[in-house]
Amino acid sequence: MEELRRIVPTLPAGRVVAVGDWGLALDDYLVTRLLELVVHMDDLAVSLGTPTPGLPAAATDTKITLLARIAAWRHGPLAVTRALARAERAHGSVAAF
Repeated sequence: MEELRRIVPTLPAGRVVAVGDWGLALDDYLVTRLLELVVHMDDLAVSLGTPTPGLPAAATDTKITLLARIAAWRHGPLAVTRALARAERAHGSVAAF
């Protein structure tokens, strides 16, 4: 972990991480891994009947931003706005996945 904290900030902007036959910019790759970790951490906690551990504010902001963007892409920005701001105007789920 300490090695990652030391090395990752020194990597060049736009560095591409190979993901099978394609790649992602390092920052995007790390955000997707964070979201995957958060979702699986919650799944595990629920399956064990334990509280889901909290996360640092920066991680929480990152995951909420990505989930909101995915939901807006899937359902449209108006549907997400209504679901978050006025539940009575929501037309069903705006789940990201």
